Amino acid sequence: MTIREQVHQLVDALPDDELETAGRVLAGLSALSLSSPAAAALTKAPVDDEPVTACEADAIAEGERDFERGRVVTAAELRAHLGL
Repeated sequence: MTIREQVHQLVDALPDDELETAGRVLAGLSALSLSSPAAAALTKAPVDDEPVTACEADAIAEGERDFERGRVVTAAELRAHLGL
């Protein structure tokens, strides 16, 4: 199976309420071709080598613990909660 076929299967499996988001993501990828100036700038940008602070490390660990315990919400649930 080609990657194109895999992407089609992933899109086909998405719930209807996620299709708009997927469309925006794919449109963004399509617009950011490797020949664009923005893409060229990104490929030449230096790697972010700034160290993670203790506060950031704590926040990352907290998020990972929440994920492992199933304390997550879907994008649709978050949008509904925020009234979007």
